[in-house]
Amino acid sequence: MSDHGFRGILASASVVGAGMLFSKAITLFAEIAVARELATAEFGAAIFAYTILLTIGGIALIGIPEGFTYYLSILDERGDTESAFRIVVSGVVILAVVLGTSVFTIYAIPFALVEPFGVSRAQWGWLELLAPLAIAYPVSQLSFGIMRGYDRSLPKVLSDDVLNKLIAFGALGVAIWQNAGMLIFLSFYLGQYLLSSLFAGGYAIYLLKTKLTRVTALDRFGEDARRLFSYSWPLAFKNATRRLLGNTDIVLVGALLASSAVGYYRVGYVISQLGMIALVSITYLFTPRMARRYDNDDREGMEYLYRRATKWSTLLAFPLLLTMIYYPTELIELFFGAEYAPGSVVLIILAVDVLFRTGMGTAAAVLRAIDRTRVDFVVTAVTTIANVGLSYVLIRELGVVGAAVGTFLSILFMNTVQIFLVYSFVSIHPFSKRYITGTVSLGVVSVLIFLLIDSTIGDMTIGRINLSVTMVLFAAVFVTAEILLAWFGGLLIRSEKDAIHEAVRGLSSRIP
Repeated sequence: MSDHGFRGILASASVVGAGMLFSKAITLFAEIAVARELATAEFGAAIFAYTILLTIGGIALIGIPEGFTYYLSILDERGDTESAFRIVVSGVVILAVVLGTSVFTIYAIPFALVEPFGVSRAQWGWLELLAPLAIAYPVSQLSFGIMRGYDRSLPKVLSDDVLNKLIAFGALGVAIWQNAGMLIFLSFYLGQYLLSSLFAGGYAIYLLKTKLTRVTALDRFGEDARRLFSYSWPLAFKNATRRLLGNTDIVLVGALLASSAVGYYRVGYVISQLGMIALVSITYLFTPRMARRYDNDDREGMEYLYRRATKWSTLLAFPLLLTMIYYPTELIELFFGAEYAPGSVVLIILAVDVLFRTGMGTAAAVLRAIDRTRVDFVVTAVTTIANVGLSYVLIRELGVVGAAVGTFLSILFMNTVQIFLVYSFVSIHPFSKRYITGTVSLGVVSVLIFLLIDSTIGDMTIGRINLSVTMVLFAAVFVTAEILLAWFGGLLIRSEKDAIHEAVRGLSSRIP
């Protein structure tokens, strides 16, 4: 039975996942170091500005990276290098105009204009310092869109997750050693994106030079620019609203509560996003390969990829997310210290959010793969508007916890609608009876393991590093139970087991 290219997706996911795990780990350590070096209020103000600028950078992209991924993946399979060349040139020209306008706007807005919206002078000062993010971030994302279109995983990992992070982390260490004040934050949070744009942009240019060598017709730029813009503009608004949806909490918490509350929310958010590694890793090549199946009218292959991507992302994310849900305080105190413990409830809620997001599959990626970007934008826009109002009310009533609840409910609604939309367009969905039964069983098993360990061992920690032995034991026991249940309980089909056997044999053959 054909796996419809899913082994390639898993192989890529292993590379991307390892890179993301390294990136998340080093970013977490960097954030811990920065949070402990800066005052809570100053750290909150810097994070507020950092979030705003990444949002601006995401809006400025106007969906071009996703357009590159979609068209380059299809055109590469067709061998149409001339259309690919025109798509790339058109996208770069459009983006250059938008980026120039965006950067000019950032520097042109006076502080007096934003002060009535609750932005403090400290936050505005950080916005000015971090302004180059509005260029560096889009350049790197544009380069990654090109890499995805041509199925390049390793260069993306090296430029976005490894090399840039290592150099920026080293710069952070020097800044801390020199007690360099604001440079402690800038060295890592700004430095990583400046380096990523340099490395990724250089490789993207090299890749295009090797791929687009047979270009002879340089006309029809207008037609291809319209094609790209028609696909990308809904994603521009969708990504903008999606960023607003993802960042509404931090913005509203910063405007309605004390800056320290932003820090509490941020630590819960940072830890919870580790649970997204599996889903994002699998989605990296899932979208372009799903687009090729759709272009070839292969509905069977589309459903196969959709269900396998959902199942594997859930299985891989389960252990980490359940550990966050059962042991939130222990994780926050381990990484950030006891002063950030008020963020533990935020971590529980956001971990549940990521668990549902992963378990409900990659519907948004499927909508992009089948060229339904306008519908995807409408759903995201409606969700964002609802989330702003809901989060505003909940933050005023529940404080920082209300922000997390608002985001969880909003994203749950959005994911549900996206699943129904995919089914209405192409008659496929991510769920099977085996998947539902298996994931529910794993949830029940996790509760039993937690209760058993809690009642027999209790709260044991290694004092010097504040590491919860109970938490580590739970994770180890659950991973073992999950592997056994997946293998012998029917969650994995024969082709998946054969692929695992082949991977293990290949790995063992390389070990001397």
